[in-house]
Amino acid sequence: MLEEVTSPAIAGRIRKYYGSQAEAIIENLEIEKLTEVPGLGKKTALSILRKAYELKTGEPFQDILSDDAQNVYEDIVQILQEYPCTIYGKNRFLVYYPVNNREIIENRLEYSKNALEFVQSLTDTQLSKVLDNLRNLKPLVEPAHKKFRDRVMATDSVDVYTDIKNQYCDVLLIEDPSDLMTLDQYALVFFIYTGDSPLYEYLLEKSDMQFFSDDFTLDLVIPELEIDRFIHNAQTIVSIWEIGDTLGWEDERLTEVKESLSLLDIKTEHAAIDVDRIVMDVEKSLNTQFDTAMKEQQIELKGNDILSMMQQMQTDPLSALKKSIPNQVISLFDSLISSANKTVSERIGMETEVFSLELLYPIEADETRVEALKDELRKTEALKEFHAKRNVARIGQYWSYIVEQERQLHELDFKIALGRFFSDLTMNAPQFVEHGLSFTQGLNLLVAHPQPVKYKIGETPHEFGTTHRIAVLTGANSGGKTTLLETILHLQILAQMGFFVPAQEYYCSLFEEILYLKKPKTQDAGAFESTLTKLIPLALSQTKKLVLIDELEAITEPGSAAKIIASFLNFLSENAQTLCVLVTHLGKEISELTTARVDGIEATGLDEQLELQVDRQPMFCKLGKSTPELIVEKLYRKSSQTEKEVYERILHDFKPS
Repeated sequence: MLEEVTSPAIAGRIRKYYGSQAEAIIENLEIEKLTEVPGLGKKTALSILRKAYELKTGEPFQDILSDDAQNVYEDIVQILQEYPCTIYGKNRFLVYYPVNNREIIENRLEYSKNALEFVQSLTDTQLSKVLDNLRNLKPLVEPAHKKFRDRVMATDSVDVYTDIKNQYCDVLLIEDPSDLMTLDQYALVFFIYTGDSPLYEYLLEKSDMQFFSDDFTLDLVIPELEIDRFIHNAQTIVSIWEIGDTLGWEDERLTEVKESLSLLDIKTEHAAIDVDRIVMDVEKSLNTQFDTAMKEQQIELKGNDILSMMQQMQTDPLSALKKSIPNQVISLFDSLISSANKTVSERIGMETEVFSLELLYPIEADETRVEALKDELRKTEALKEFHAKRNVARIGQYWSYIVEQERQLHELDFKIALGRFFSDLTMNAPQFVEHGLSFTQGLNLLVAHPQPVKYKIGETPHEFGTTHRIAVLTGANSGGKTTLLETILHLQILAQMGFFVPAQEYYCSLFEEILYLKKPKTQDAGAFESTLTKLIPLALSQTKKLVLIDELEAITEPGSAAKIIASFLNFLSENAQTLCVLVTHLGKEISELTTARVDGIEATGLDEQLELQVDRQPMFCKLGKSTPELIVEKLYRKSSQTEKEVYERILHDFKPS
């Protein structure tokens, strides 16, 4: 797919950086990974992903947003991306660009409806659990296989040795019984034999498991090749299962995998045993008991015993000393040693005799026996862990199924994100008409606690307002004129993305072009010329379009601006396919030069905190009053006595003579 969505040079760059993963990255629309490729910017990455999306879905990409409308779209996507829990879910929004294909939009709206209904069907507890697990849904990763140094494959056949050599564990060729000692360093020894193995008896005794060479496969001794990917991705797999369990989806394969993983997670009974600590504790207790018991013993040596000991000391002093120790002391020693060995055996869970019956003081464990015990425990633990892994290696057959389930949950993440977004703002499906746009209870996505408003241009079933296709919006500074333009944009962009919209009812056309010109930041000849070169082709084109313009007069002198704007609106009105809302402070002047409808937003006064009170609902066919008088009044009421006099005179000049 990679060569189908970008140039050979860029495809080569992506392959060089990601190797065999490159195709999967494109397939999964992972834009954040594409942007990591040196020299590959976000714009190029988006272009690649949109082409990939076209190939996957058959939906054509249509660039219908012009000028600042693109920035508003990006603001909307940024809000949408706050909802998914996974990177994939976030990236899905990047390919949902507005289109004007009715069939595509209807299909997306059906998906949107299902998303909202699905979220509404969940209890708060279910939704919370699902979201928690989606946040834990990390991408499945193929782990790099390590070398298992705890095991060795041994054989006495040169041919078998050549066949079974591998990168995962040691393989030894045993050609003489004297070579068997090298196997002692491994916890697990596997003997691969043939029908005429010359050292069969020797290797049979030294090995933990044996396999006939004709039936041998590597996974028999390295089950990790099948299950490491499950262990490495255990958190994601458990999250997949828990999401299904929360939603009541029974899945026997996932349940088997989860239960198998829990078995692997259980440590063997010897895994956490500290042999040295146990032996040290028992050794200390043993010496204390022996010391105490000896102090309580009343032992007498007979004269003959003393003479015999003195005679033997000339030839073997140590033997003479031991033979002279009374039987009750020997019995006490033997009893304490037996008890100590029993205590060590019970605490370790394995029969052992680390304390010798040889009379020594202070009593010490036999280091050779202790080391042998640790080796035996290590082997026992390794064998139990190995058998546990062998028992669950059958789950390897489910890996492709797990991969598919993960992809489906990424889709679920996107679906839930969409449903939550619609639910949070009580959104509704848009309805389509030929030549109009109107809404009730419309909300701006970027305003905290917005006032719901209604508005209309063109012909729609809504009976408020007029059917004028061109409207001029006037009124109070900070009254919400720009916010209303952006509200229209939010609703229209979402509708043409195929999503629900933040309005009680929304009727709209499907536009081939949506243009938004924000208030110019500079007022110079360059800005004036640049703006005109955009507006003239726009006025002449016959495409079905929505035009939203904010304070066009800022690019030139007020007297000229009214004439230019009026001429532009008159041109637009000649195209029956065009809807336009233009925000201006020159409403009165423009209304005298055009038949466009003039709407107004008015300030109603100052509140107790001297903040401007504005009714943000536009009044149709009424010029909105400006707010300078209210602002002067605000400053008058806040000012000192000297300044008050100046502001009072200005207020007086506002009053009609």
